[in-house]
Amino acid sequence: MATEEKQEEGATDEGSTEGAPQKNKKKIILFSVLGLVGLIGGAGVPMILMSGAPVEEHGEDAHHEEEHHEEVARIESAEIGLFTVNLSDARSFVKARIMIEYDANLLDKQTMIVEGAEGGEAHGGGASGGSAEPAGGGMHPHITKNMNKFRDVIINILSSKRAPELLTAEGKLRLKEEIVDGLNQALALEQPPVVGVLFTEFLIQ
Repeated sequence: MATEEKQEEGATDEGSTEGAPQKNKKKIILFSVLGLVGLIGGAGVPMILMSGAPVEEHGEDAHHEEEHHEEVARIESAEIGLFTVNLSDARSFVKARIMIEYDANLLDKQTMIVEGAEGGEAHGGGASGGSAEPAGGGMHPHITKNMNKFRDVIINILSSKRAPELLTAEGKLRLKEEIVDGLNQALALEQPPVVGVLFTEFLIQ
């Protein structure tokens, strides 16, 4: 009886000994699979984050660059003078005091280098890129320089009109538009800086 019990115990021990390596192999395989999944997952997250970051940063940089290059208008006004001009029908005349509105920043941008090259008045430090310093009376120096051209344009436009044309609101509006176009043509710049005309006195007789 004792011999049989020892044989059974030996068989049990042998079976447990044979089962242990199989369990250990399964554990090793399981840990290997989990480790590989974790490695792939851990490497994938930074790659996703890294691949998304440049696109986001590029979008923000482009947005800031657009804001940086966005032009800001600086509207200023200048009085051209009082005009008394015979109209085309030769029986009446118009008396008008005219002011213009212009974008000083746009004027600075386009005339700064030209003025410096011609030896004219410096615009806020000349080629340094500063803003214009207004001439006497708060007028932009390039407007002062072209004042005679402006007066000639306005006289020619006024003298081409007839009294009935200028008695209506629509007629005055068209006159303003023609003067704006004429002054910008006289300046002959790539971007027209004159944006409006004001009549502070207007009389037809």
